[in-house]
Amino acid sequence: MQLQNKTAFITGGSRGIGLGVARAYAEQGANVILAARDVEVGTLAQDNINRDFPQGRALFLETDITDRKQLEEKIDQVATDIGDINILVNNATAGDGQPTRMEYTNERAIRALAEVNYHAPLWAMQKLFPSMKANGWGRIISMCSLNGINAHRFSVGYNSSKEALRALTRTAAAEWGRHGITCNIICPAAVTAPWEAYMEWEPESAQAILNLNPMGRLGDSERDIGPLAVFLASEGARYVNGNTIHADGGGHINGVPWSADLPD
Repeated sequence: MQLQNKTAFITGGSRGIGLGVARAYAEQGANVILAARDVEVGTLAQDNINRDFPQGRALFLETDITDRKQLEEKIDQVATDIGDINILVNNATAGDGQPTRMEYTNERAIRALAEVNYHAPLWAMQKLFPSMKANGWGRIISMCSLNGINAHRFSVGYNSSKEALRALTRTAAAEWGRHGITCNIICPAAVTAPWEAYMEWEPESAQAILNLNPMGRLGDSERDIGPLAVFLASEGARYVNGNTIHADGGGHINGVPWSADLPD
């Protein structure tokens, strides 16, 4: 019960990696707030977590994190109904959609990605800072991507917004560490809907990625990514701050092949 009596606010917590982390947290006794937009999916995730992990508690909150006022109101609601939020997981993300050459990427797409991948985490962090500072304890974990670190082709909006989130989190680590607030980054590689879409779009490249992974597979959100997120949120990680950790089976060691191309 490493997270007993802790409350975690997980954006995009109703599916994919966010759901895996939420389940891992609930298994360790945490209250998990699933902040997402899809009511049907979110309610199902909430009910399943409460069924499987009675030692924790899950609550789905319909939330559009790109609406700053709404996001802050949801955080206030949690503070009133449950108590201070101790752990923030910046997990919600928006992808680039169809791969597009940089010269054809429009500003609207860039702005939409920045809203989800950068601005919303910033707003949540700013909102939670006063209570974390007052308590002398806080954990902020941001899900970033090897896509940004390696600058994968044809996804400039996603890459740049995820790298902005990484820089934001590291800056928070530098400024807020003295208040007992640790801020770390996970770059995960797990089976998710975007990965499955990529496998369908470019199966040869997807297989090449798996072939170069020392473990020969992508991870499981709950059993491979979740335990790392539990550790970073725990008291055991009190001196781990400002790090970027690749939870990818070693896939970052050899880089990622990108054989697919797009016409000029």
